[in-house]
Amino acid sequence: MNLLVASLLLVLVARAAYATPAVGASCTVSSYNDVAGAVSSCTSITLKGFTVPAGKALIMKLKSGTTVKVAGTIKFAVSEWKGPLVEISGSKITFSGAGGYFDGQGASYWDGQGDKGKTKPKFFRIKTTGGSHFNNIKLLNCPHQCVSINPASDTTLTDWTVDVSAGDSKGGKNTDGFDLSNSSGITIKHAVVKNQDDCVAVNQGSHYVFQNLTCSGGHGLSLSVGQSSQNGNPNTVKNVTFSDCTVTNSRNGIHVKTHNDAGTGAISDVTYKNIKLSGITNYGINIQEDYENGGSSGNPKANIPISKLNLQSVTGSMSGGSSSMPVYILCGSNGCNNWNWSGVSIGNGKKKNSCNYKPSGFSC
Repeated sequence: MNLLVASLLLVLVARAAYATPAVGASCTVSSYNDVAGAVSSCTSITLKGFTVPAGKALIMKLKSGTTVKVAGTIKFAVSEWKGPLVEISGSKITFSGAGGYFDGQGASYWDGQGDKGKTKPKFFRIKTTGGSHFNNIKLLNCPHQCVSINPASDTTLTDWTVDVSAGDSKGGKNTDGFDLSNSSGITIKHAVVKNQDDCVAVNQGSHYVFQNLTCSGGHGLSLSVGQSSQNGNPNTVKNVTFSDCTVTNSRNGIHVKTHNDAGTGAISDVTYKNIKLSGITNYGINIQEDYENGGSSGNPKANIPISKLNLQSVTGSMSGGSSSMPVYILCGSNGCNNWNWSGVSIGNGKKKNSCNYKPSGFSC
């Protein structure tokens, strides 16, 4: 009898060990229901194709040093909620594409109303630290904002494709490519964004690098500062560099706006270098300190001053449309200072440049 009991116990132990991977093991996930177990037990995870249930998120609070490979198509059943659909956090994370991609099913949400109309979930949120890397990730059909980096630090994104081009004809709106706030030490390079809003929107943070981005269909390389102010805290952006980027067939090439109805803050030490523009419909360079209630008020304020805004070799052409203007600058009283521009040349605009502040090295 004792021998039989002992044998049964050995079988049960063996089955338990088989069912629950040892910490640090490798896991392959082919079902949403298996995600939590893999995250808690494994440091090498492969995501195969599966569908995330409606109203649920793919949340991965990863162990330090975890490697994740996306090898299948991950879709999200449709539900009107705010999301995000994906949230990745952890330190020293390597998160890479391996033939798979994420499909946000945006066509089921797009109604041409963006923040209004249907409630649309944000897509992909990054909260990583410690030298994390996201490589070769593909996002399709974002319902709303595509990638939110908030809060994160010491994280690099390389070779991303964010493709919301289907929304051009189906009512896509507010489909920002990359939104950054409350973060530092973020690098995004060799990314392609096709969307209907900002290619990049920097809201708050410091030490950001954007390199070799290709943007089309949206609103350009943007700073949108002031709307993230909370509890009276200043909303600041500092030490940001955009280099070797291309913006085509978009509303703006470069857009810097401050919100004069949203508290205080500052923008400083921002550089745009070697930026190529083509087919820009409204403004090649649009800098305004008069954003209020979601639009231009025409009454610029200096609550968020812009200093040390450096442009080097920003060149290209407008679309030639009747509303196209190469350069527009509208600053509040003493709101802009110490700008240095060189090699700024944008042609084919129908309207003359308009500047109430003139940067050093540029004749408006």
